[in-house]
Amino acid sequence: MKQILAIPAAGKGSRLNSHVPKIFTPVSGSKTVFDFILESLNAEVDLVLLLLSPEGKAYFDKHVATHVPSNIQLLIQSEATGMFDAVNQLVSHVLAMPEDVRLILQWGDQPFCDQTLHDAMWKDLSLHDATVPLVWVDEPYVQYRFVGQDVQVLESREGEAVDAHGFKDMGIFGLNKSLLQATWAHYSEHAPIGKVTGEKNFVKYIGTLHPQFKVFWRLDQPFYKSLGINTPEELAQAKLYVEQREHLIQ
Repeated sequence: MKQILAIPAAGKGSRLNSHVPKIFTPVSGSKTVFDFILESLNAEVDLVLLLLSPEGKAYFDKHVATHVPSNIQLLIQSEATGMFDAVNQLVSHVLAMPEDVRLILQWGDQPFCDQTLHDAMWKDLSLHDATVPLVWVDEPYVQYRFVGQDVQVLESREGEAVDAHGFKDMGIFGLNKSLLQATWAHYSEHAPIGKVTGEKNFVKYIGTLHPQFKVFWRLDQPFYKSLGINTPEELAQAKLYVEQREHLIQ
């Protein structure tokens, strides 16, 4: 069984007003989002698939490549055509592998999904087809609404009404290859098109799995691990969190 961490990180960080690829944005001093992700790795991770833009690869080769583990493999998204296409490229790569795979898919703007969370998710995947950590928040950007046996995945960016309070994902998803083999081709062909963006969306895929497949909804993680960095405000919040945490552990 091969355990793979896949990171779609072809974003340019335009909303951050950044001059570096988003995944290489400094969060604490010179320590970047990618540095935090590297800290989450342990011996159980056989391979890290890192999907970058051509510009991101150039930056990686110049500034990062000399101090990364040997189990990192780069893939290139030649054009910025949206998150679904990025995920599809990663999933297609995994499906082409001969080995059985447990896959953790983690957005490249999530610095705080740490080793403890990864370890819990690898264990989940030994018992379930998928594992999705959720946190309860005000005005979720993406909401997972549970109605009877159904899961509705609502996206405010597509003009869908979300509740004042609800569950959102943490930007990290665990998926077994056997599940992807059974479901991904159909979803990628028939995925609904967003009414605002005109794009297919990966998160809608998660809503198609339950209850036909065994999805474990992990609810034990603290909110701070879900902090993503897409805007200057979110970056400031992440910087403040790291600063305050360092005071506590001194």
